[in-house]
Amino acid sequence: MRMLYLLLPVWLLACPARLHAQDANYWSAGYGPAGFFMPGAVIAQNRDSGVLFYNPALLVNTQGTTSSLTGTIYQWHSIFMKDGLGTGLPLRSQGTSIVPMVASHAVPYIKRKLPFTLAYAIVHTPVIDYGVSQQKDVKQNVLGDAYSPGPETFIGQYKAANRIDQTSFQLAAGMRVSPKLSAGLTMEGVLHRQSFTVDFVSRAMMNPAGPDTVFAPITTVSEDYTATYRQIGFRARLGLAWEISASHHAGLLVTTPVWKILGKGTVLSNVEISNLMLGNSALNLLASSRQTRLPSRWKDPLSLAAGYTYLHKKGQLYACVEYFARVQPYLVLTPRSAAFIRPDTSNTSAYLELNDARKAVVNIGIGASYEVAPAFMLFASLRTDFSYAYDDTQAITEGYNANVTNWNMYHAQLGANLRRKRYYLRTGLLLSYGRNSAYLQKFNFDHPDERNLLIGNPGTVTASTVQAGLLVSYIHNF
Repeated sequence: MRMLYLLLPVWLLACPARLHAQDANYWSAGYGPAGFFMPGAVIAQNRDSGVLFYNPALLVNTQGTTSSLTGTIYQWHSIFMKDGLGTGLPLRSQGTSIVPMVASHAVPYIKRKLPFTLAYAIVHTPVIDYGVSQQKDVKQNVLGDAYSPGPETFIGQYKAANRIDQTSFQLAAGMRVSPKLSAGLTMEGVLHRQSFTVDFVSRAMMNPAGPDTVFAPITTVSEDYTATYRQIGFRARLGLAWEISASHHAGLLVTTPVWKILGKGTVLSNVEISNLMLGNSALNLLASSRQTRLPSRWKDPLSLAAGYTYLHKKGQLYACVEYFARVQPYLVLTPRSAAFIRPDTSNTSAYLELNDARKAVVNIGIGASYEVAPAFMLFASLRTDFSYAYDDTQAITEGYNANVTNWNMYHAQLGANLRRKRYYLRTGLLLSYGRNSAYLQKFNFDHPDERNLLIGNPGTVTASTVQAGLLVSYIHNF
């Protein structure tokens, strides 16, 4: 039994099933400080007709009661990792979706001693929907010739998935505090949901050692882990908007961290090693656990944003920047002390943890609009979306990281706005690209053997993502 205690950490550490993310980026959603093309997605005034502003201080510019619905009527995404599990074994995640994103309503109360505008909204953000699978099925020499001469039948399989989405319910108010300055507050309830899975198995059939061998033993190394949780939290945004002059406008925004209200999760994990020859001994190991109603602790950090808009006769120029604070390593899900290695009952909960840690990040965005006709305006914007994930050399060494990709992304938006007396219609393209030329493999099936526990020798590969979507926004003026 003491040998099993020693070998289990070796196995789990040698098997780096720690996934990193696009789920490790803050500005992937269009509704934010640099969305620009999406109605209201700005920090400083831009003459937008949007009814819900990311900076609530800009609500004072709403002239009448309005409602809006914004969504991507078609979106395609692809994540590709060349040689993700070894030579000729890529990993690819693709999908399409139709996603309503923002539904809002705003009412200005101007006939009061202190005029203000009130708005409420539902905002849905599909953070990531990632799923990959791959298999290698060959005759390959993976076991020692002393007990299994020649190439063996080898089958290696891998699949992983990570789905995260957020739905927020917002109540915002904005009012003027002076002729040039306005302030606003948004209170936001956030429902955050994640389902994370990694499943790996490596099998090799031993060759007959002599003419009397009838049934060849099978060497197996496998691991699967699934974590799911839901968490309800609360955060607030405090905004200021300053009209420097008729042409120059600025804005500031402070977003608090998410404070948890309630949340629960479930962890399911299995590890099996059978007939793995280490020297003259065969290793057999079974570890299994399922734990429910675990408290969740998902975090989102403090952020500070600033924006500037230059208004000219035919349109606007816009720029913004946002700083996201660092998040120290913490546990999203903390398993209870319970049996894992069988038949022992000692505390091995560290290997079931779901972890997160985030670097400080600064993102910037620019945008421009131009009026080509009295009722027709063109929009274009660009923004960075840097990853907050740490490099694998700095990753947490026990348990699993909550992310799946770790690359910087760049987003572009192109479209037009049609203005009518009772409504505005905005439509255009959303394009995104990200790349990492040194993405660390999780497993590599090129050269699995007993010394590396049949997981191979992971290296680095090129990984990239491409996304394209068609956005439509409708704003109705009552």
